Amino acid sequence: MIQTIQNVLLAAIVASCWLGCAGMLRMREPTQAMQYLSLPAGVGGVLLPAAFLCVSGWSVATLKAALVTVLLLAANSIVTHATVRAIRVRKIGHWEPREGDRIEFIQENRSQ
Repeated sequence: MIQTIQNVLLAAIVASCWLGCAGMLRMREPTQAMQYLSLPAGVGGVLLPAAFLCVSGWSVATLKAALVTVLLLAANSIVTHATVRAIRVRKIGHWEPREGDRIEFIQENRSQ
């Protein structure tokens, strides 16, 4: 039974990686495609320690897999942001928003 659960978890990790790759290929802009990296990092990162937990219970390997998950989730968002910013700088020469960019601005309330 545990072997079946482990196989299902690992198959879900592989499926999330393939779905992330397919999503990246479907996007027109590289900045849109970068968002699909969170699928394998998030799903795979959470399910991998669960697979370790099924096999070895609470062990050092499970703890290490959980720590790798935390690092993977944190690094994924940082690397994605830095890569998209680098793409924008290379494309237009700076990262600040231009006139006509679809960006929401928060208006500051200075009446207080």
